[in-house]
Amino acid sequence: MSWEFLLIIVAFIALMYFMMVRPQKKRQEEQKALLNALQPGSRVLLNSGIIGTIRAIGDAQMVVELAPGTEVTVLKQVIVKPMKPEEEEFEYADDASVAVPESAVGGSDPLDGSDNPALWSGDASSQPSPSDPSAPSDTRGTDGTQTH
Repeated sequence: MSWEFLLIIVAFIALMYFMMVRPQKKRQEEQKALLNALQPGSRVLLNSGIIGTIRAIGDAQMVVELAPGTEVTVLKQVIVKPMKPEEEEFEYADDASVAVPESAVGGSDPLDGSDNPALWSGDASSQPSPSDPSAPSDTRGTDGTQTH
């Protein structure tokens, strides 16, 4: 074996270290620093694409609130990044109050179902007629047994 071949092997190993191992260690250190900087109340992006608010932080896990009253426990490794207010498309309020759509201010709320006949109660038009073939028919006898 010549010393030139040995030198090429050493150079190749050094190149592999600087191309693969070192960047990976740097990413791990950045992720660790990111996790240490998070505090309860921070908005974060999970690796599933879900955005939530940190409520509690443990050694290996965090409690993240996805919606008011909906909390999940996740591993710290699933935190991708903290969310900045300018990155979020929708405005998020920490309280449980719900914003009323402008279209609902002057009249009926389009989300209340008042325009959907299937949700009207006590209306004969929402009940299936006996002659409707798509309506389920009751084929039970007077004693409760099934008849054909």
